[in-house]
Formats: sequence, structure tokens, C-alpha cells
Amino acid sequence: MAKALNPKRRLAGGRAVVNRDWIREFTGASAGTAARWYKIRDEQPEQHRHPDKERIEGTDFYDEQQFRDFHTWFQKDKASKVLRADPELHGLAADIVVSINEAARLLGFSSPSVIRKYQQANPGYFPSPTGKIPGPTGRMIPAFRAGDLQAFDRKRTGDKLGKAGRRPGPQPPAPVGRPSALKEALATDLTHRNNTGGQPLTATQLAEQYATEAIQRHGYHPALATELSTRHGGPQRSWEHAIRNALKHHPTNTPPPSETDQKTATTLTTPHEHGDTR
Repeated sequence: MAKALNPKRRLAGGRAVVNRDWIREFTGASAGTAARWYKIRDEQPEQHRHPDKERIEGTDFYDEQQFRDFHTWFQKDKASKVLRADPELHGLAADIVVSINEAARLLGFSSPSVIRKYQQANPGYFPSPTGKIPGPTGRMIPAFRAGDLQAFDRKRTGDKLGKAGRRPGPQPPAPVGRPSALKEALATDLTHRNNTGGQPLTATQLAEQYATEAIQRHGYHPALATELSTRHGGPQRSWEHAIRNALKHHPTNTPPPSETDQKTATTLTTPHEHGDTR
């Protein structure tokens, strides 16, 4: 069992300062993530930088207000990396029906295959089609309510950043998925467990534990591996493996189908009066 947090807050020179456990409790971050925020503080914009530590009676403390400012910036920076939809989408009436091709264009996806991949690999993440309408060649293709697409776009945040949510253009190279990369990324957390009497775990076991905890808190979503890789470090491929193991070993972690998933898609024999906006 992981050691319970011991958050501390005190006044120093008229300022409120907090310890690392307070930061973890406030943000929900792991020990490794909280340590990494401080480790890379020199890479952060100076005006939004993580506060430097102050040693008080053998414990590291951090300026509370400076940390709050840093964390606010950090959350906004993550959200800014999400590719937002074309403003045209939010100008549509909620009941208008659009084809899968048009839905992909409005959401900024590279092609309709992004939507199909979400539906096949991650049921419940993307809205279910409301039926089918004729495509450009006359073949019937899936169609979606504009209101469902608008709701999907509004809930996209940096916490659920996936390949389809990245800005277009070159992306930073992904870390090579060598076995030691995950261990290196989780080294701080593994050392912390060993030093505090926690049950010894391998990097793979600790990653699965983090994946299980994340799914229990917020449910599974398709960009969870990206989120965990960003939060803890390590290759996304390794986190995908950890998530698969978490879902296999703890099947109750799989989120129940949403109300939208439970609707039976019906085929539309004729396009909506205003819906065929291909």
C-alpha cells in the first residue's frame, strides 16, 4: 500500500509555503510528476515557472501562490495544444445532421478514418452516428448530429490529448520504446517507494498501477497513454501496454457504455432538410 500523503502548509516571511505532498494532494499528481515539474523548471517560461524550493526544518517547501500560478499556466498550456474545431461547427443548429466526411473536416481531423478508428478502438469516446446518409458517390455513410459533435469538441482538453487532437505539422519525435526507458522515467517514484517501505515493484508493475488508478478516477479514454506519458514520462508505447494490462487484470475498470452508445443507430432514408452539408 502506498504511503499516505502528509500535506503541510505554513507561513514563512509572511508568505504561505507548501510541501511536495500538499502539491500532490492539490493537483492529484504522482510523486514522479511533481518531482519532474520542479526538475524542468528552468525550461518553463520565467513568469510562469515552478517555484524554487526552500529548506525549512529538513523539509522542502514551495511558495504556494507561485505554485498555483504555475499550475494554472500549465493547465492552460496543455489545453492550448488541443486542435479546436472549425467555428462553423458551433454555428450549426444542434439537430442538423452531417456526414462523417463533413464531421472530420469540421473537427479538424485529417480524414474520416480518425473517427472510424475512435469508434472501433475506443467505444464511447466519440459520439455514435445517428444514422446514414448518401455520401459523395451515393454510397450510404455514417452521419452525426451537430449537437453531439459540438459537445465532443467542448470536452476536448489537454488532459485527453490524442493524435487527432494535435496541431497539424511536425510533432516531437516519440521516445523509443526500449525496456529501460520506462524504468528511467519512473526512477524517482520507484526510489520513493523503496525508501518509504512500499511494496517493491518493477517499472512495468508501477505503470500498470498508475494506469489502473487513472481509469478508476476518470474512466478510460483513447488518449490515456499520451496523458500518462506526459504526466510521468516514458514511451507512449509502454503506457499503452500498461493500460491493456490494467483493463485485462481489472475488468471492472472498463467504463460502462454511455447513453449515446446505447442508442440504436437508425438509417435515414432521406437527408435532413438542412443536414446534407457535405
